Amino acid sequence: MSTRVAAAVDRALVERQREATEEVERILAAAVSVLERVAPAAPRVSDILAEAGVSNKAFYRYFSGKDDLILAVMERGVGMVTSYLDHMMSKEDDPARRVARWIEGALAQVGEPRLTRASRAVVAQLAATAEARVADEEITRPMRDLLFAAVGDLGTGDPRRDTDAVFATVFGTLRHYLAVDTQPGPEDIEHVVSFCLKGIGASRRRRKS
Repeated sequence: MSTRVAAAVDRALVERQREATEEVERILAAAVSVLERVAPAAPRVSDILAEAGVSNKAFYRYFSGKDDLILAVMERGVGMVTSYLDHMMSKEDDPARRVARWIEGALAQVGEPRLTRASRAVVAQLAATAEARVADEEITRPMRDLLFAAVGDLGTGDPRRDTDAVFATVFGTLRHYLAVDTQPGPEDIEHVVSFCLKGIGASRRRRKS
């Protein structure tokens, strides 16, 4: 293959990748919109496709079915939250403060009405999927790994179990607020932070922001 032919093929592939990425983004955005609109009922793929303006063939080019799409929406959301938490934690040198930032940032997801509506709708549908357990074990792993790194730096006796305990406490709190449709106040968040740090034997060496 000549250099010019190879370059032409590369340009075509780049353009197709760009178009595919845009199409997937439209489907994901449409899924969130429809999930919010029909919650707590299950969304229909046809409604999502109509919202996204894509064909049935296009949908199945990227996703094996509705459950696969719901998991993708969850994965994308967790990726955005993980990026935010990583940014906030990177501002802190003290590991106890990094753990606190993780907890504060995670609970902040139910402090913003738009995020709360989307999260509630996704979590409700996720629980009904055949692969619900995948979300806890795989999709949330990047968030758990961030927390594990900070807990490990604290030098606790059992960082893996300590991480699991904090993670379960915070996610249980998140699900509670999603279920009752309320948001935690500053004192509520501070209580969870204090509870978790004391539970893993961490010092409250937290500098004031």
